[in-house]
Amino acid sequence: MNQYFLECGPFTASAPDGRILYRDVEVSIGPCFVLLYGASGCGKTTLLRQIAGLAPSDKARRVIKGQEYGADRLPEWRSRVTLMAQDAPVLRGSVEENLVFPFGLKNAGKRIFDRAKASKLMEQTGLGHVSMDQRAKSLSGGERHRLNMIRALLWDPDVLLADEPLTGLDVPTAEKCFSLLRDFTARGGKAVICVLHDLEYRNQVDVLMHISDSGIQSGP
Repeated sequence: MNQYFLECGPFTASAPDGRILYRDVEVSIGPCFVLLYGASGCGKTTLLRQIAGLAPSDKARRVIKGQEYGADRLPEWRSRVTLMAQDAPVLRGSVEENLVFPFGLKNAGKRIFDRAKASKLMEQTGLGHVSMDQRAKSLSGGERHRLNMIRALLWDPDVLLADEPLTGLDVPTAEKCFSLLRDFTARGGKAVICVLHDLEYRNQVDVLMHISDSGIQSGP
């Protein structure tokens, strides 16, 4: 019997008007880079939130590396399966405080904030000009998306769920950021499920996963 790196589902979701977005969807992947795509409003964001345990999914099982996480262990699950939200939220305080914040949480375990790595990622994502002392809420939308990515990469989860992570970025910067996500899986033992607005990067991912009201179809 094949054991996947990540197994979760079944997930069912409806639109506010009662329309079924998808029904009994199951996601089973190895350590790889997945590009999740589908028509606008088909439920891509909802599915990522369900995988992360942030949206209702009463019947769903969540398993990573053969270890199952029930509803009573969702905080532990979220420490291993991290969502980069589409709106790239920031907290009050400085850029550095935003990056440090998750490392003070109970589920951080042995994780420690690495300031040197944070500074390197700031340079790699085109944020080298931004001071660590700058107020995070003063950042532009594109800068907030990059800050969100840096925080997720520093956290170093097993699975990274990236919801439109390249929003508001010019082409060269978007390519750099996409490469960082790709490198994350290239190290081995990691997975990314990434939602992008278009399929420009389809030839640079391991798996294409299309979602619609008829379910999920995947392929190389």
